[in-house]
Amino acid sequence: MFRSMRKRILAAAVLISICSAAGSVSAKSPTVPLRDVFEAMGARVTWTAASGRIEIKRDEVTLRFQTGSATAYKNGVAVAMDTPVAISPSGKAMISAYAVYPLAKNYKKERHYLVQKGDSLWSVSRKYGVTISQLKTWNGLKSDVIVPGQHLTTVSPWYTVQRGDTLYSISGKTETSIAALKKANGLTSDRLSEGQKLTIPAAPSVSAPPMLVEGTFPLIGRTYLPFTDTYGDARMFSLGQTSRVHEGNDMEAGTGVPVFSAWDGKVIRKGWNTYGGWRLTIEADNGIAMYYAHLSGYADGIALGSRVKREQLIGYVGSTGYGPEGTSGKFISHLHFGMYDTNVSWKPLNPYPYLKWWETR
Repeated sequence: MFRSMRKRILAAAVLISICSAAGSVSAKSPTVPLRDVFEAMGARVTWTAASGRIEIKRDEVTLRFQTGSATAYKNGVAVAMDTPVAISPSGKAMISAYAVYPLAKNYKKERHYLVQKGDSLWSVSRKYGVTISQLKTWNGLKSDVIVPGQHLTTVSPWYTVQRGDTLYSISGKTETSIAALKKANGLTSDRLSEGQKLTIPAAPSVSAPPMLVEGTFPLIGRTYLPFTDTYGDARMFSLGQTSRVHEGNDMEAGTGVPVFSAWDGKVIRKGWNTYGGWRLTIEADNGIAMYYAHLSGYADGIALGSRVKREQLIGYVGSTGYGPEGTSGKFISHLHFGMYDTNVSWKPLNPYPYLKWWETR
């Protein structure tokens, strides 16, 4: 009895509230299909209908839910959601659009960390489940001193080739480009051997952007491939082969992968755009508009004029656009993310520095 009581007390002590992160939400918080969303991120979902228990496993994260309950368990730690898991009329388990991001994010699989004020090697090691000695070895540190803005590698910088691996698959696992892998390992071809050890190049230092420093990267780690700065590249529109400048950054990801809001704001544009397909524009209170394009669909609760919270699930990656409404498949599935300053006649901004900073958070 005392052991059971102690467990309940400990669970209450570690209860994390997602509601505070999402701000004040009503009883009618937007919900999304739990299985569809997590399977799109590569998770394995098991649902025992008789008991109403749902278990999700992705990498080192295990999530457990009970239909009708607003408490989830992430690796055994209780997490308070703003609304209970409910069953839709079509029989799908539905979860709050505010809860998906904090539950899905796996810090132990994140390769990079940007040191914040008050951090120590001890606190970073606890967050990522590694030792101080490993952090020092992987980052070539001679002392325990770290400073805000410093970039740390949080996983082993070496990879052992497994059966079936390719440079393409390894680049996705390690969030590194194929070109960078070949350069770091002196490879002159794409051929690999099982058991071969590869050096994973360290990520370059990232500087804080001039604003929106606390933003959220719009995709969960390991659901997208490494990306480069494509802002300003030439793009050809198939109807008449019209050349246009690329006002954003592309991140390749599978169709249906969840997209999250980078910042709080108001939906000012939603619907079909000849170039962007199903797109969404969310304007922050400071006048910076964030543009999400080529979506395969929108999440519940996204409507013109509606308020959106940072980390809220807002839509799904797709390949729509470059034609009349409904056109899709003219290019690989990816998220196009753009930024505009509405205070200066919708001046386009290069989102790459923001994305790379948010990616490390």
